[in-house]
Amino acid sequence: MTKPQMRPTSTTALAIRIVDLLAASVMIAITSPLFICGLLRSAIVNINAFESVFVYGANHRIISLYQFSYSGTFKTLPVLVNLLKGDISLLGKKMEFAFDVTESNSQLFGQSQKTQVGQDPEVVSIKPGLSSIEQINSATGLSFEASQRSLLKAHSSLFNYLSALVRGLFVTILTRSFMPKIKHSNAPVSVFGITLDNWTMSDLLNDIKQVCQTSSSKLQQYSFVNADCLNISCNNEAYRSSLKQSKRIFADGIGVRLACLSKGHPLRDNLNGTDIFPRLCELAAEQQLSLFLLGGEEGVAAATAENMLQQYSNLKIAGVHNGYFDMSSDSEENNQVVAQINQSNADILLVAMGAPRQESWLEDNKPQLNCSVGIGVGGLFDFYSNRIKRAPSWLRQIGMEWTYRLLQEPSRMWQRYIVGNPIFIYRVWRENRQLKKVKTTLPQAAKAKTNIDYTPRFNAKQANTRRAIHNLRRQLNRACKRLLDVTVSAILLTALLPLFIIISLFIRIESKGAVLFCQTRAGRNNQPFTMWKFRSMYQDAEQRLAAMQTNNEMQGGVLFKMKRDPRITLIGKFIRKASIDELPQLWNVLKGDMSLVGPRPALVSEVKQYSQHDRNRLLVKPGITCIWQVTGRSNIPFEQQVELDIDYIYQQSVTADLWLLIKTIPAVLFARGAY
Repeated sequence: MTKPQMRPTSTTALAIRIVDLLAASVMIAITSPLFICGLLRSAIVNINAFESVFVYGANHRIISLYQFSYSGTFKTLPVLVNLLKGDISLLGKKMEFAFDVTESNSQLFGQSQKTQVGQDPEVVSIKPGLSSIEQINSATGLSFEASQRSLLKAHSSLFNYLSALVRGLFVTILTRSFMPKIKHSNAPVSVFGITLDNWTMSDLLNDIKQVCQTSSSKLQQYSFVNADCLNISCNNEAYRSSLKQSKRIFADGIGVRLACLSKGHPLRDNLNGTDIFPRLCELAAEQQLSLFLLGGEEGVAAATAENMLQQYSNLKIAGVHNGYFDMSSDSEENNQVVAQINQSNADILLVAMGAPRQESWLEDNKPQLNCSVGIGVGGLFDFYSNRIKRAPSWLRQIGMEWTYRLLQEPSRMWQRYIVGNPIFIYRVWRENRQLKKVKTTLPQAAKAKTNIDYTPRFNAKQANTRRAIHNLRRQLNRACKRLLDVTVSAILLTALLPLFIIISLFIRIESKGAVLFCQTRAGRNNQPFTMWKFRSMYQDAEQRLAAMQTNNEMQGGVLFKMKRDPRITLIGKFIRKASIDELPQLWNVLKGDMSLVGPRPALVSEVKQYSQHDRNRLLVKPGITCIWQVTGRSNIPFEQQVELDIDYIYQQSVTADLWLLIKTIPAVLFARGAY
């Protein structure tokens, strides 16, 4: 049942006006020195110290907002005079500019009204504000929520008005004051290696609609992740793999929003199953799509379906089933549930089992399901079956819904929020710190001279001298590098011979075939050479690679990396983790095909996919280790690997090689990013 909207009274309007008047007086008094400086600056720069910007006020009357005529800081400070006069409020409607009005015709428009269709008259009578409900909702990702009701409630009493102002101030401090200046974009954001799609609610609904209307035999999985989910993904590789197999992943909660803000990438909307559900039901009713509800305790999904059918009469619920059954992929119960879903011919499957179970179940049963869309929705059935009450809108507005959940179920939620939130913050800080370190190693573009009067003088003699010195240094560096390669590789090959024999025996005992694995790789200037490694995979690994390309976990698509690669043997997992499988490449170093330090040798098939920029990493001999091997190894995307390799090429020296060799030791011992 819809609650009646609260309307502002004349007494409330008077109280709000007094608050605005007092606030304007205090702010003008505090900023008076800045006001005087701005006035003097405007008077010096322009004839008129002030200029006007026209907006639609209460009842669509045209009002003129004052601002200084110069361009710069505190230009809009005179708007406090409008607040003092009563043209605007501290909190009101979002300002809408009247572009057709100018200084010359403003008097003609003073009494005119702008026609609005479908807008509440009470909302029309509210003044525009320095802040608005839309701004507060946008900051916390709730821009899809209707703001009119919240605005009317804020103006229904002085307490609600002051509460809304406090919420707006809290959100502003939380999302802006402690974050860097950022530019809004629609680009995806990566947190802990999980790529989050930066979409609005309408973008998501349109995508689901398009997928359902496109005939496809493969189920498309959508996932929502909050801070707790991302914490789980750091320790649960199966869950992490399930997320990466999803078509789209969306951020849910203030924690993930702040994490993305700290990376300089603000998220557009806060997307989760609970918020999308009523809008998805409305879309399904309009487009004649059917839903299947899977999850929750016995009767919860059915109660949810009944409640939604009362709101959307044209909605089709194809079926419901509780979430308490044997979820093993080969169990009879699981097969019966899958068969029930398929027989219902549902277009959209909502799975409410909580993370990570729901994502894992969707991934395991995806090949057998004939639904178009599968979405993990957490505990939304509990909310829409009225089993658990959701946090009030004002608490959601400030991103503190999690505190309400903690108060509801402290024994179940304390570990997720009291322990999990600080861990999440630490992990975000650590990741940002690591990324900052990586960025500092990337080459910085030199700033070009832009002065048109600048004419450089060319000294041919000086240029030739510098070129000769540079070439001499390059030759000496190559000679020293080669001497270092021969010396170190010869010593290590001799010292590690017993280890080579032991590893060879283990490899031969576990699986038939050659102990060493040879492969043609691209060397310097793309010249092919034979690279040697200890065999860590089964004999038919190359034949099975083509069928596994869709499971590639390396961003960029050029390299193939997979943490749980089924082609790897047991001894292979160990020698890969410890990087022992690469030791036979010391022979390649001794021969001169490779160097101790340099970009990793690429497959010939990989080089064919290189862009012109990527081919710069072929300018030097490939190596056993380099910059990205000691900073993140397989966790670093291919594009960033290329940048780090090119950075090494332009800054290489014997000293740098020695330092990288030293840093390789802890990287190997702790197996950072190795798989």
